[in-house]
Amino acid sequence: MSCRCILSSTTEHALLLRHRHVSLAMRPAAQLSRATKSSHSNISQHQRIHTTPRTNREWTMTPSREPSAHTHTSPTTPAPPPTPNDGHHLPPLSRELRTLMRLLPHSVVVCTSTTPANPKTHRPPTPRAMTMSSFTSLALSPTPVISFNISVPSRTYDAVEATRRFNIHILADDVNGARIADWLAKGNAGGRKVFEGLEEECECGFTEGSSVGDPPVLKGEGVLYVLRCRLLEEPVRGLVRVRDRVIVLGEVMEIVEGGADAEGERAGKRRRHERFGLLYADRRYRQLGNCITPAKDHG
Repeated sequence: MSCRCILSSTTEHALLLRHRHVSLAMRPAAQLSRATKSSHSNISQHQRIHTTPRTNREWTMTPSREPSAHTHTSPTTPAPPPTPNDGHHLPPLSRELRTLMRLLPHSVVVCTSTTPANPKTHRPPTPRAMTMSSFTSLALSPTPVISFNISVPSRTYDAVEATRRFNIHILADDVNGARIADWLAKGNAGGRKVFEGLEEECECGFTEGSSVGDPPVLKGEGVLYVLRCRLLEEPVRGLVRVRDRVIVLGEVMEIVEGGADAEGERAGKRRRHERFGLLYADRRYRQLGNCITPAKDHG
């Protein structure tokens, strides 16, 4: 299955919603939207249900727009008509929180791991991946620790739990990064075919580890950095169950550069050190916008 993780289940719902119009907006606070058919509000549900490959979709940069998320309506701002993905089945407070979470930008990263081979069924190792929006740094000393959460059941979660190793890919805030995020949000039902489609769909390749259980590494202009991680041993072996989700605690072992090749990115592209990572808010991929700084004291 695929997943998206979020600081709250609310954001994950937003990240997995499919839009009919997809674009990559670039303003101060640019949006990257993605063109796709209407889908499911939950990433894990999305991965289990949507398995049809999406091919050769066009992406573009578009101007920003005001947030569409409103927790309260007025006579001048009528409530939009309900849709299958609007969470009307949720309690009122949960719906309001989910809407509020759409106003908060979250980082978008891709986690990869590998389902071990099964000698009994002669099944070879299978690469897994999920797009997440709940990734965050948790601690830096004595070793760096990161965290995210996964909605279960999930094929990627099963791979992480089995091998206790995974890679986190920091994506570029442009069309290249958005393509990767969107393609790997489609789910893991296709197994290796999902990875084999990266080259055509995202101009992104991948390599599998030389050792058994090594997680895949994505390589392409949409990948800025790769964090090689393992589950944190103490105090709970890196996995904390919370209702239908699992909080994953990982120890970062190494950070390596991504990109098209070892020398960096192709001519005409921004250098890696000039980029921020991909963001997601209000059901669209986005770029970081303007800075807010204190005015100089003229007194």
